[in-house]
Amino acid sequence: DARNIGAALAFENLTGIRESLNKKRRSRTERRRTNSWAFDQLRIFVEYKSTIAGVPLVWVPPAYRSQRCHKCLHIPPEEGQSYRNGKVFKCGHCGFEGDADQNAAQIISLLGVVVVNQPEIPKLSCSIAVEDWDKACTVA
Repeated sequence: DARNIGAALAFENLTGIRESLNKKRRSRTERRRTNSWAFDQLRIFVEYKSTIAGVPLVWVPPAYRSQRCHKCLHIPPEEGQSYRNGKVFKCGHCGFEGDADQNAAQIISLLGVVVVNQPEIPKLSCSIAVEDWDKACTVA
């Protein structure tokens, strides 16, 4: 049981993603595929179930998740630069190379750990004091 081992759930906050994606030029097929995703329904189900189970739920903002290295927490120093190239992530700082989506998932996991392990932070929002992670995180 997740509650008994002190586990938590961390998800990327996808609020507004549909609107963001629809601003980009895409084919009709691609637009139909992304507009059929049930983000809000998933969010409601996960919040409901985690509340019943007593398991903390952390919503992590999407900013810089795919640009930051999960090994050394480094992001490219120049605006517009990225260590991500399609599906491949290669850190220019520590040399880590791997799947870009797995790297982003590790960043979400790390932020979840930071939030859950700082019990003095209110359960509604937090400010992450790791490097430049001063973006707000929502905890349900």
